[in-house]
Amino acid sequence: MAKDLEKTAAEQAPGEARLELAAIAMAGNKKLHVNGREERETTNFIDLDSVKGIIEEWPATSKMAAENTINFYGPPNEATASYLIWFNNGQWKRTIAFRDEVPHDFPEPHTDVLQQFIDYHVPADKAGLVAQLEGSLVIDRTKGEVSVHCDNEGANTLSINMMHDIVTGKRTPEEAREFIKQEIVEYMMNRPATYAEKFQFDLPQGEQWDVDVTIVNDEELMKAVTAKQKELGLN
Repeated sequence: MAKDLEKTAAEQAPGEARLELAAIAMAGNKKLHVNGREERETTNFIDLDSVKGIIEEWPATSKMAAENTINFYGPPNEATASYLIWFNNGQWKRTIAFRDEVPHDFPEPHTDVLQQFIDYHVPADKAGLVAQLEGSLVIDRTKGEVSVHCDNEGANTLSINMMHDIVTGKRTPEEAREFIKQEIVEYMMNRPATYAEKFQFDLPQGEQWDVDVTIVNDEELMKAVTAKQKELGLN
């Protein structure tokens, strides 16, 4: 329970709790560097009747995008009142259908309601170029993920393909936008649209994390963290 809403949680975090979290997080970091990430269990699914109840009152676009995803991939692995989440569904690392629409006018007016993720490393010097392609592409360099949100998987696939072409130098952002302008019409008119139908590159294998470099080397802090780890049995 919040103590004083006039102050932030960060302001009110007890000093001991701050140090304890640092100790636990550093131990977790070391474990991930050694062992990698544990595979997520994807054999648990939400009851379909429960899912239908959740999306019943969603806006029309959100509801249809969710239904289309369910019809192809089956029920989601997780669900809340606002989100349905699938893990490792087809070519995607993660797919999220969400209730609250976001207006988007590129390449034609629609609302974004379906976000899909892949493992992919975007070099720092390419991130700005990818940002020029379109605003729905999201780069998380630390996680090694790229996601995109639109109203359908075809448009998401097309944007991911264009992102890859920009990163690899095959197209400029302007050329990629022009290609999207043409290809999305073909897809929506049910004509051949290869770039909207499947990835035109092999997905990277394994973690694509960009862990950066450690710059904190305060001796007093590290002694305190080491002592706390020993106290918690984390050494």
